[in-house]
Amino acid sequence: MRVALISDMHGNAIALDAVLAEVEREQVEEIVCLGDVAQGGAQPAEVVDRLRELGCRCVFGNSDEFLLTLDPEGSGEDVDGEERERLLRRGEWSRQQLGSDRLEFLQAFEPVIELETDEGGIVCCHATPTSNTEIILPETPRDRLATLIGDAAGVIGGHVHLQWWRRVGTSFWACAGSVGLAADYTEPTDEHRFGPLADYLVLSGSPSRVEFRRAPFDAREVIRAIHDSGMPDAERSALEWPA
Repeated sequence: MRVALISDMHGNAIALDAVLAEVEREQVEEIVCLGDVAQGGAQPAEVVDRLRELGCRCVFGNSDEFLLTLDPEGSGEDVDGEERERLLRRGEWSRQQLGSDRLEFLQAFEPVIELETDEGGIVCCHATPTSNTEIILPETPRDRLATLIGDAAGVIGGHVHLQWWRRVGTSFWACAGSVGLAADYTEPTDEHRFGPLADYLVLSGSPSRVEFRRAPFDAREVIRAIHDSGMPDAERSALEWPA
């Protein structure tokens, strides 16, 4: 078994294309998407179209849910005031770019995807097997991880935009990082700028082996896409990238 796991594109098709070019050379048997595919970036429709062309299975992330509901609280987007208005403006714009057909594609995403291995099932989720909003970090208490893993051989998630792995008894927890908005931070709410490296993960072997990957892309292309898109608050978004 050799599976590529991609997560958190957030409307960055330039980064996704860089990852898919590398994945093609990895000779994987399957690609699994862990959610948060379209909301936030300048290319929501392009990302969805790439995923549809791939025909890969996709997990339902919290920002995917937000695009269907435009409900920040229900989808775990914990912002208020000006940030909330900015989020809603971007969500409305993203929905317009996607149209009803692509939104229906998001609605068909799965809560979790299970991969069968010789050791047992590996649960692929967005945040946790029971939530697409809970924050799980390397310092999360071991007991909490063990409870969430349950009888699974391992759990692989995304959501927090960090790559990390931790052994939990005979099982493991891994985070694939973010394809579209990879960043280095201590807490997900920290101020940060995004870098021109797209995270993904390859699962292979028996016993299962987690291999972290990072694909480079040109941040200047992302900035150009932002300026050309007509997205709300484009100037502010462009400043989040190194020129």
